[in-house]
Amino acid sequence: MEISKIMAAVIRAYKEESGKTLSEFSDELEISRSTLQEYLSGRGNPNLNTLEHLAKKLGTNVTFLITGSFHDGQLRVLLKLMDIFHLLSGLSLCRRRKFAELMLELISLWEEGEKDE
Repeated sequence: MEISKIMAAVIRAYKEESGKTLSEFSDELEISRSTLQEYLSGRGNPNLNTLEHLAKKLGTNVTFLITGSFHDGQLRVLLKLMDIFHLLSGLSLCRRRKFAELMLELISLWEEGEKDE
């Protein structure tokens, strides 16, 4: 698959995950709506500075943006997360809900800590 098609798929996944409209997402990425549409269609041809900018805005790296591949460290983290999800699936519904509540509390504390900084 060519790089522009891979990049389109990666950006599309981030957009879908965000739940934002095309305009909202282009604003977040600090690019025009039409440019984002070109990237999403696989027709865009960004230069290296633009790739670095997009990767930074998406919270990833250029390598992932153009290859869709994880580096070894990311893959290890993903595999650990999958192990955790597998273990959680064996818990009762009550315990899974409690785990979810605790995770939400942890995320809330994390976000509060970032605001304090």
